[in-house]
Amino acid sequence: MKSRFLELMSWELRDNWSFPILEIAIAITVLQAMSFSTFTHRDGVDPEVWIHFFEGTLFVLVISVAMVFGRSFGESIEKRKLIVLLSYPVSRARLFFAKYLTNFLMLFSIFGSSLLAQGTSLFLFDGVVRSMSWSYAFLYLLLEVFFVSSVMTLFALLTKRFGLSILIFLVFMFGIQYWIPRNYTGEDPISYLSIDFACPFSVTYLEARFVNWLGLNGGTQVMMSIPDICFLAGLTYMLGGGLVLFLASLVIMKRMDLD
Repeated sequence: MKSRFLELMSWELRDNWSFPILEIAIAITVLQAMSFSTFTHRDGVDPEVWIHFFEGTLFVLVISVAMVFGRSFGESIEKRKLIVLLSYPVSRARLFFAKYLTNFLMLFSIFGSSLLAQGTSLFLFDGVVRSMSWSYAFLYLLLEVFFVSSVMTLFALLTKRFGLSILIFLVFMFGIQYWIPRNYTGEDPISYLSIDFACPFSVTYLEARFVNWLGLNGGTQVMMSIPDICFLAGLTYMLGGGLVLFLASLVIMKRMDLD
């Protein structure tokens, strides 16, 4: 069973990440990483670093997810590739997990490499960067990729079309997401329903908590303007919302008519 699952993941890599998809994703991510600029900081990383990274990454991530998951699910149904795969002794649930996990891990690896490169840049040219701070950034990058991937997967399975699913997905991500009001003091829970806003401010919140907990600031407490309810709103939206969309996609995959 394990070997069959790995075979499905291997097939997904060959089919969905063949030239030029992987090369384009890497090239765009490298260009985005090269545009990164460092910021002077005291007692950790300046919040502008996180804002710069997550806002700069979102556009590239959305386009990459649209292409990758749109091909994996929408185009596979549209061109009846999924029917061919299901003609083998494999369940729909296992096929769904294999396709989703393969694409998710690939995207997280690519964008995680970008975050790692930017963290290295800060370490080399702008002083010491706390490893825990960047651990929080990787955690929220993971949540961001998970949420965006789940949204696109759901649209692809609902529409069963490559182009239409991408159109709806882009309208949602660049339309509804950007209509959410943003309070850059970090004190409005509604603002945390925008993922490129929630990620940097949540990382800043966790970093301040970490510094205060360990007393890394010479015993002086770092003042936080971000209320706990705002942090919880962002976490619930990204993790809870992503999980609901993921499970909804799984149910649709198991029950949908492919004929």
